[in-house]
Amino acid sequence: MKNLYFLVGIITLIALTTTTNAQTTITSSDLPQPGSSYLIQTSTANITGDYVSTGPDYTWDFSMLDSNEETVVDFGALSDAPALAQLAFNNEWTNADYLCDVFGPGEFNLSFLTDLGIELPVTISNMMSYYQNSGSSHNLAGISFNVEGVDIPIEYSDIDEIHPLPLNFDDVISSTSAYELDIPSTFNYATSSTRDGSVDGWGTLLLPNGASHEVLRVNTTITTHDVFTQEGGDPFEIDRVSTVYTWLGDGGLPYLKVKTIFGTTYSVEYQGEAPLVDTSNTDVITALAPTSFLPFPNPATAGENLVLGGADSQSKWELRDSAGRVIKTGLGATISTEGLTPGAYLVSNITLKGLRSQPSVVVIK
Repeated sequence: MKNLYFLVGIITLIALTTTTNAQTTITSSDLPQPGSSYLIQTSTANITGDYVSTGPDYTWDFSMLDSNEETVVDFGALSDAPALAQLAFNNEWTNADYLCDVFGPGEFNLSFLTDLGIELPVTISNMMSYYQNSGSSHNLAGISFNVEGVDIPIEYSDIDEIHPLPLNFDDVISSTSAYELDIPSTFNYATSSTRDGSVDGWGTLLLPNGASHEVLRVNTTITTHDVFTQEGGDPFEIDRVSTVYTWLGDGGLPYLKVKTIFGTTYSVEYQGEAPLVDTSNTDVITALAPTSFLPFPNPATAGENLVLGGADSQSKWELRDSAGRVIKTGLGATISTEGLTPGAYLVSNITLKGLRSQPSVVVIK
């Protein structure tokens, strides 16, 4: 009988240990590594998809995601970064607070300025982000970019702590960040953000082609204040609130990343091979996300018409407010702003099959 009790105890202990170990922990070795490449698929941003549901020991089934675009994302060692960037981010003697472990394309993106109708007066390319992975948190310490052939590093005045390390279920995320980009006699761009969230789930993520990953689910809300001032012009300010859902495992980059802005899904990316398409049935048509509209003028004054670049008389559009509520829908290439209160809105292009484009931000003054 004693042997029976002993055996039951051992089995119970093993079961408890197995359950505990099932909860994934993210460490620095699970983050992007120098010399690594990651295959990323851009999927249709289906605003009706359930990206919110989560919990402990949860299964997220996104095996039916499609792919509209495929990108290989490369990360490098700091010794391979541009020379001026190495002085900023690979210099432990005089700049130890900004010493980074890896660099690659990432958080920095000024494309939203183009969405607002702001044309940059210079050509900016080769935008890179610089990450710290070896401390108590996964940080974004700065960026670099090329302006008219010159590489310029920018150190964050307030380093962005993306999440703690190691990262576990129920961990809380709370941090601030800020940096300023000043191109003399051209423009100044200053931005500050708060990052608030938590690890609100753990379990199994199912992706196309039978891929399965053990992950943590991270829910983060990022509130950003941007100020853009062109030489000789008045400052243009905008506040943005976005929510980012990431499913993190041992894959370096997130296995799945979903972004929403003002409550509307606008970006879905996952790591892995594109889904296999059965072409044996010639009646199958692959539905692609429509092209985004380019609203003009932007910002607009309440009462004037918005002209939707890329639209025609048969184009279907949808306008949402900052809370994600549908304010107006219609056909054609113009939208009346009569009766709209000042603030940020989202306009989307909708196909006959109900697919939505990535929304464009329009500001009403």
